[in-house]
Amino acid sequence: MRRLLAGLAALAAALTSSAAQAWSEPSHQVTGAIAWQDLKARHPAELAELLDLIRQHQDFARFQPFFARLSPEQQQRAAFEALARWPDDIRGGPEDRPDWHFQLRVVSGRIWLWPFENGNAAFGFGANYAKLANPCAPASERAKAIGWLIHIIGDVQQPLHAGHQMTEIFSGTDRAGQLAFVKRPDGQVTDLHQFWDETLDKSGVRLPTGQDSWADALIALWPRERLTRELSREGEPQALFASFLDESAELARLVGYQGTFLSATADPATAPTVTPAEQAQGTALAQRRIVTGGYRIADLLARAIKDAKAATWTCPV
Repeated sequence: MRRLLAGLAALAAALTSSAAQAWSEPSHQVTGAIAWQDLKARHPAELAELLDLIRQHQDFARFQPFFARLSPEQQQRAAFEALARWPDDIRGGPEDRPDWHFQLRVVSGRIWLWPFENGNAAFGFGANYAKLANPCAPASERAKAIGWLIHIIGDVQQPLHAGHQMTEIFSGTDRAGQLAFVKRPDGQVTDLHQFWDETLDKSGVRLPTGQDSWADALIALWPRERLTRELSREGEPQALFASFLDESAELARLVGYQGTFLSATADPATAPTVTPAEQAQGTALAQRRIVTGGYRIADLLARAIKDAKAATWTCPV
């Protein structure tokens, strides 16, 4: 029993230490752009407060390359795009929080053997929501919280940031797909995690160029009224975030680990080829998830600002 417990502890450490990224940099920037556009349309007062805070961000000067030759309104959008990728840009630094990017459960294979979760996305979300909703917190800290919230909420829309598999081949799990390989229909070998991260980028769908244009095109394809199921949930922020994780884990089970994906190999040389139909399904799902993430980011950022306004305590001088 002691040996078993020691082995489980070592496995838990190994699973948690493998920090996966979700969505490519352009895709994360799209979620930021969609959130900005939605806030501008539905919550302009809260957007103004968010922008005031963002200007206090410790790395705001580093965002300036995003702003070159942009109009003032485009600069606002670019600020949200820069913050959306900021937690990935600081990877390996003192403020990096690798386990905030995911919260994984086994959804395929030996589910009974590992009924635990690895990762702390829910904790990261809660800590940063509380900071943004606290009117007494320093503006620079609230600004960082905005970046983390945009990123974490976007991250967990990617199904393999909430679910992975444990099988005879992947006895220590496939680490959110990072150890399991397939070929795209064009013959490019990729691990499953990267397949989902880059599905929008590699889709071949003729979207207008540039991540801003991607955002506009995806909003036109998936306006809020088409996403009633995803956007009509009610509850406290932490409960809503938990429902996002449940939803993504279910998508990992129903889509991420079906068909060819279940035949993914540990050896890239023998990777099976994803069918065009599976690639198309992945593209459609990624589009919907990225747009959903953008709207959810907007909703929760606006709610945090409203919570801060409604706070009744007096901040210490």
